[in-house]
Amino acid sequence: MKKAWQAFVGAIKKTWTYVTKIFKCVFYWLKWIFLLFFLGSSTYAGIWLWQIYQNLPGYDPYFNYNPYQTSYILDKNGKILGCKAWENGWRDIVYPQNIKNMRAARIILAAEDKRFYSRNFMVFDLKAIIRAQAENYNAGKIVEGGSTIPQQLVKQLLSPEERFEKTYERKIKEVMLAFGLFWKFNKNKDAILALYLSELAMDHQRYGVEAAARFYFNKTASELTISEAAVLASMIKSPATRSPTKENPARAKEARDVVLFKSLQEKVISKAEYEQALKEPIVISDEFTKVCNFDGHLMDYTAREINKYGLVFDPKGENEAWHGIRIHLTIDKEMQIFAKEGVKKALETYHAKYKERAIDAEGAFLTIENGTGAILAMVGGNDYSRRKFNHVFGDRQDGSSIKPFIYSAKFEEDMEDGKKPETLLDRNVSNAPMACRSTWNPKTKSWTIWSPRNFDEKKFRAANYSRRMAIAQSINRPAVWTAQVGKCALNPRVTMMVRRLGITSPFDEHLPSALGASSISLYQMVRAYSVFPNKGSLYKTYMISKITNFRGEIIAKHGLPEKQKDCGKYALVKTSYKTVQKGKRVVQQEIKEKEEIKLECGISEVLAGVMVDALRGTVKFGTARSFNSLPQPVAGKTGTTEGYKDAWFIGFTTNITFGGWVGGPESYEESLGDRATGGSIAGPISKYVLENWYAPNESIPFPEETDGYLQSIIDPKSLEKEMKDLGNIEDAEAPSD
Repeated sequence: MKKAWQAFVGAIKKTWTYVTKIFKCVFYWLKWIFLLFFLGSSTYAGIWLWQIYQNLPGYDPYFNYNPYQTSYILDKNGKILGCKAWENGWRDIVYPQNIKNMRAARIILAAEDKRFYSRNFMVFDLKAIIRAQAENYNAGKIVEGGSTIPQQLVKQLLSPEERFEKTYERKIKEVMLAFGLFWKFNKNKDAILALYLSELAMDHQRYGVEAAARFYFNKTASELTISEAAVLASMIKSPATRSPTKENPARAKEARDVVLFKSLQEKVISKAEYEQALKEPIVISDEFTKVCNFDGHLMDYTAREINKYGLVFDPKGENEAWHGIRIHLTIDKEMQIFAKEGVKKALETYHAKYKERAIDAEGAFLTIENGTGAILAMVGGNDYSRRKFNHVFGDRQDGSSIKPFIYSAKFEEDMEDGKKPETLLDRNVSNAPMACRSTWNPKTKSWTIWSPRNFDEKKFRAANYSRRMAIAQSINRPAVWTAQVGKCALNPRVTMMVRRLGITSPFDEHLPSALGASSISLYQMVRAYSVFPNKGSLYKTYMISKITNFRGEIIAKHGLPEKQKDCGKYALVKTSYKTVQKGKRVVQQEIKEKEEIKLECGISEVLAGVMVDALRGTVKFGTARSFNSLPQPVAGKTGTTEGYKDAWFIGFTTNITFGGWVGGPESYEESLGDRATGGSIAGPISKYVLENWYAPNESIPFPEETDGYLQSIIDPKSLEKEMKDLGNIEDAEAPSD
């Protein structure tokens, strides 16, 4: 047995030795096979990864970041007046320095990449990837991505086909690109996050959290409530299905609530804030869309004004220089809103009063800042969608609103003749009837006679009126007598005065122009009136204060307020007579000579002061007495044209000059209706603007004197007698018929 056992043990040892040799041999070769496999696969993987790396897209879109951006038109205080988006949609860039004060950014991080700031140099989140894979496995479909913000961001660098591939190669590309982005941005995570927040697709052609905040809530991203920020954060994964504007608001609310819970978990918001945000309804605002289409007439004029800076507006956005620009206007949005409302209300009142007799009237309004020429408000019509014509620039018969220019010319002549300025307004002017030849009728072989008449012959029956009263009550015949030189001729001083006040429209140099027979635009009338409160100076108007690009760099800028000096030339025709012998007769031969006179813009400060005093009378006891109810002192003049076709009020305070007009659209010639005067139809536009724009009880009085010359010297008894003779006139404004 012993030998048998020893033989068995020896056989086992021999077998084990043999097996050991075999295993050593196998392990030896397996080691080399594994090594060769490892080297081969590593080489293959390296080559494969190198090829992927070599074919990675560049980072130029992010390093030379100049995407299509929304351009804005802003008022003098930075409020939005209009917007322009280009073909690639609406986008507003988020800047790194604004990240820290943007709670919406922290809520988005809680929803999309909670370890964004804590991962140091890692650009992928292994925990998130494992969690996502587990959730996808349990769901039997892809429900979670696990991509970090750098990965989501660089995905936009891939081709559209690659973005939607479900392959490891795409994921590897994302990781490589994300690492490269991280290092190329010098590990500046604020810059990476800002870029991400600028690139988010948020439905309705909105890109970036800022554009989305404006569109959905009419706020900047920093102004969003917690609930609103959570709504935007919830849209990132599926903007088309989670948009709060879709027909499934319950889905948007559910997605928002998930984000709110994540924000609570990450301690971005407190428990109280979480509970409050859950209760907050999702309220979408369409105000931003309205703001972007605020005023078509204003936007059209802005595009035209840009040319003054040597720039050509690019409506298609093909020129990158126009992407993200900010056009800063002198417009006061608050006044602009009141002006639009004033025009609308005036037309509604007109239609309510005249009912079926009312025409399809239009209205316009303009305000210019005194001392600068800056345009503060411009309403070109009641409804831009109906009529795109800007009635501020349409020439219309000016009616009695021309009369201040008539009297200015006469007062200047009087002062040149040595008359004291403080006596000019209290001098009398004739109210006697007159008859002038108008046109020759070859059929009847007779002249048509033009005979101006007053609005109410019974009321205005006195032989004379003081100039102050004639201006205030807009009495016609005194204005014609004031404008006349010789026999039924218009004093050339009137034409020269009109030109010196900046009016360039054709001016009919015949006596009927004293009552508004010529046509002048509202823009030119308001600008001309501004000379009076501007102490005689005519300022160049402007509406664009500066243009900046999206970086805030100035592209163009308006300089200091500029006075206009040159108002052109006037060919003055001088008539003289020479005695000549014709046969046996001695006759007077008429000789006409032209003298070219260079016109310097504006008037003297003293004359301007006289006119301020004169036009204050229109409000104190004249055709614009309704303005007396305002705490702010106002001066101005009403205007009504022949046949009540146009109604005007042009006025000023110490700091603004303004004007309202109502009439038929464009070249419409139909009457507004009987007694549709400037005081009753156009005046309410200006009054509405003033009573809403000025602070309650705000009162900036006109100076009582200008360089010691202007004093409101008037005999109280004389004025009292004139007022008694006139009676209690409801509206004594005289249409120029």
